[in-house]
Amino acid sequence: MLVLTRRLGETIVIGDDITIKIVDIHGKQIRIGIEAPKEVSVYRGEIYERIMNENKAAAEAANSQNQTIADNMRELLRQKSISANEE
Repeated sequence: MLVLTRRLGETIVIGDDITIKIVDIHGKQIRIGIEAPKEVSVYRGEIYERIMNENKAAAEAANSQNQTIADNMRELLRQKSISANEE
């Protein structure tokens, strides 16, 4: 991790197109401004973590649903095979 010290009004540049500027300092809090291309998502850490958890839960639910569909299809094929053998 790179740790930098910045003063009010100073900036940090990431790559060619992301700039972080110290906008305000009030006690132990700082306000930062971030300039980045529209295609770059910028989130607070806790929001990003929530999004990742929700995406993981959605993916797990979709996988579970897909497994249920596959199980149901296998059962239908098994039943069809049984009834074809009985004829």
